[in-house]
Amino acid sequence: MASSNRESWEKLLRKQIHSNYGQGWYVIGENSGRTKLTYEYPFDGRKAAKTLSIEWKETNGLEILKAIEFIKPLVQNQNLTLKEASRRWQAQFVGNTKTPNKAWKDFLIIPPKHTYNKKELDKATKEYKAELKASTVDQFMQTKQGLTSKTEKDWYSRIRPFLELISKRNAPKTGEELVKELARDLGDITPDQKKRYIDGWCEILNYGIERHSMPKRWIPPSESIRKELKGSSTRTREEALTPYIEENDLFKLLDDLESSDPEMFLATGLVSIFGLRLAELAVLKVREGNLYVGQVKNNKNTTNQKRKDRRVFAMDLVEKPNLGKKLIHLYKSQLIKLPATILTQINLVQKKNRFGDVGQAFRDQLLKNKVWKEIEKKNKDITPYSLRHRFAHQCHKGSNNPISIKDAAAAMGHTVGTHMSNYGSYTTDLAIEKAFERHAENRIEV
Repeated sequence: MASSNRESWEKLLRKQIHSNYGQGWYVIGENSGRTKLTYEYPFDGRKAAKTLSIEWKETNGLEILKAIEFIKPLVQNQNLTLKEASRRWQAQFVGNTKTPNKAWKDFLIIPPKHTYNKKELDKATKEYKAELKASTVDQFMQTKQGLTSKTEKDWYSRIRPFLELISKRNAPKTGEELVKELARDLGDITPDQKKRYIDGWCEILNYGIERHSMPKRWIPPSESIRKELKGSSTRTREEALTPYIEENDLFKLLDDLESSDPEMFLATGLVSIFGLRLAELAVLKVREGNLYVGQVKNNKNTTNQKRKDRRVFAMDLVEKPNLGKKLIHLYKSQLIKLPATILTQINLVQKKNRFGDVGQAFRDQLLKNKVWKEIEKKNKDITPYSLRHRFAHQCHKGSNNPISIKDAAAAMGHTVGTHMSNYGSYTTDLAIEKAFERHAENRIEV
């Protein structure tokens, strides 16, 4: 009976391994009483085996599964040997072994050396990015899903000096020393720019420690040291917030687009009237005359969660009542389609595994419009995202019966905290003046 039970749990475990991790992964119990893990390479049939420090018994089934879950991507995606991948698992989850492969180059390749010849530099950069895609640095970049091509480029600009410094003969030996030296070489840039670089380097350091068993000496510098390195921003919080587009400016913009560029009128109208993220143009659905938005933004807590579509609501212009209904009809009927450049990026979303380029295509198209250029001249801080900020502002300032923060946040697809942080503090002298006028109109004697 005991033998039958053993066979049953072993059979079940192997079935779970096959179901979870595919073909090629096998486990058996050794005479030593420990678990032997074997991987068969799919193309040439080669086999590699490693004995894990997990006792071969029924109660350790979950531990065995978790070990394979950690080891598999190291072998299949990063081309590590099974021996090396197993040692990294041991170092991170079991201990009692030397931390293997302590060199950053094991998972972040060294970029080409600087050159002052632009043609050569462009060629080297192109080749470097191709190498990056084929290397394990792609593992790190995959944690940054949804980036625009510009932001992705910015990340490579942070990775490059990190690797150049870490590969030197007399390179820093700790995370704190590394970030301090990198920060000294940043030159004369704004505190906001310094923040992006320093926070990026600290994120890479944490990634190496958490995902690749790098020694604890690479822990990033403390928050107080990071703050000192960044310096103080000269911009107030209110100055840093993206302004909203004024109602009269939006009216002029949409009026011009409707006659000159109907496709961009549809895209701009949807973003501004419904308060969409630019990338959400890729995930729109119409059901029973209402507009719904799919998921484009993930974080570490929601990446694997399937969330229902969010219904969005129109915040019409006073001068254009029922514009929201009109836009829904145009979108559903396909009488007018989104601009071709935006549709191209929407079709590439699945292939690229990111939505950010949809938003970038929208930006590129909007910046060509003459009315938009005039709006930019009046307000140098305005951006295409100001269209979404207009929606938030109108929720709270556009009526004597404002929409609650909770409801506005839900309509825009974020938390109350995010809503307050990004939209709750922004106002203008004109908005304040109008608020006091509304208050005066409803004064009572006390």
